[in-house]
Amino acid sequence: MTIHGIQTLDGFADDAGCRDGVCFTSLDTGTVLHVQTRHSHYRLEMIEAPNKALVTGGALCPEPVEARLVGATTGGMVKTGWIGVGLRLEMQLGRGRVVTSRVEDVTIEHEGRAA
Repeated sequence: MTIHGIQTLDGFADDAGCRDGVCFTSLDTGTVLHVQTRHSHYRLEMIEAPNKALVTGGALCPEPVEARLVGATTGGMVKTGWIGVGLRLEMQLGRGRVVTSRVEDVTIEHEGRAA
């Protein structure tokens, strides 16, 4: 969405062509997501609300690693709490930031239970 020539965070995902995705901040502990990007596949198991997950996949996470999920990014703006098809997933591993290639698909394998 653009207001007076300024792009807002509320509308940037729609402007980038991203209408499909998952709001990970609403997922219960134990929920497992599969995120297929252009170059890798990631398995995310939510371990602590609203944004901590065990991430496995890609070149950096051959074994499960605790990460803080940030959100969907176009490279300059981030929609926090969201994994969006057509955008990149940004997450923090330790002190480093990781940005994936473009997300092609997000599926929920298993829904967890509220803590």
